Amino acid sequence: MIEKHISISNILIVGLARNCEAVIANEIKNINKAFSSAKNIEWIIVESDSNDNTSEVIKNLAKKYSINLISLGNLIDEFPKRTARIAFCRNAYVEEINNNNLYSNIDYVVVADLDGVNNKINSNSVNSCWETNLNWDACFANQSAPYYDIWALRHKIWSPNDCNEQAKFLREFSSSQSASAKAAIYSKMITIPSNSNPIKVDSAFGGIGIYKKDAFKLGKYKGQDKKENQVCEHIHFNDSLTKAGKILIINPKFINGGWNEHNRKYTRTLRLKSKIIESLISFVTLFISKEKIKNIIYSK
Repeated sequence: MIEKHISISNILIVGLARNCEAVIANEIKNINKAFSSAKNIEWIIVESDSNDNTSEVIKNLAKKYSINLISLGNLIDEFPKRTARIAFCRNAYVEEINNNNLYSNIDYVVVADLDGVNNKINSNSVNSCWETNLNWDACFANQSAPYYDIWALRHKIWSPNDCNEQAKFLREFSSSQSASAKAAIYSKMITIPSNSNPIKVDSAFGGIGIYKKDAFKLGKYKGQDKKENQVCEHIHFNDSLTKAGKILIINPKFINGGWNEHNRKYTRTLRLKSKIIESLISFVTLFISKEKIKNIIYSK
């Protein structure tokens, strides 16, 4: 069991914001409430490239939720690739955590997405992270629907490589783009029962992760590889922890959400495929009886 319980811990919640004036207040409220068992909660929000009133909304919330807002302006010209831009923004809070004395007493850092994926998070799911039988260094969320964040996932059996690169490779040998995506990405979107044992991983995220503060002395975020291809920024950061012998887990009880835009893509693909198959069967049965079709299918 992890040695320092949330109830006696100082928590720092960090996240990125862009063009989210309509939802940011509710996101902060819900996540802050989920960690209400903590001794104290601080926030760092890094904003960039917004063309709405995101910064103003956060400034108005700053006193209520103890938010340090870091606005980096427009970065898209300097970092045209999205993942490079995100990594740059994430490294801004890494620098704050390591160099700002305001955060010298922090015990855990919560990295949270602020775009709605944490819509089911609550204090029970959060507190379960301190009730596992593992003394983890980083603890990541699970979903009540199929686990969606395969790009950030690294597990030697479940997802050992970059799923997008795998899909790209498979497309070279397949005429079906959807089949390649299914094999590389959607087939790995398994539903993890909440009563399962914690899953040790080399990397994960899933919308929210809780780290011991010392993790931020080990790693930085990178959004591009050596060939300047876009990569998930969490991979490089988490890899630094894994190489240092840190324990990273997905906690099945740490439910933060359910269906979202990522795992819904798979169900839409399945529904479309089913409709196509049903239509083909209906068409074929105009000419061949169902009994003959069964004989064709099951004949050896």
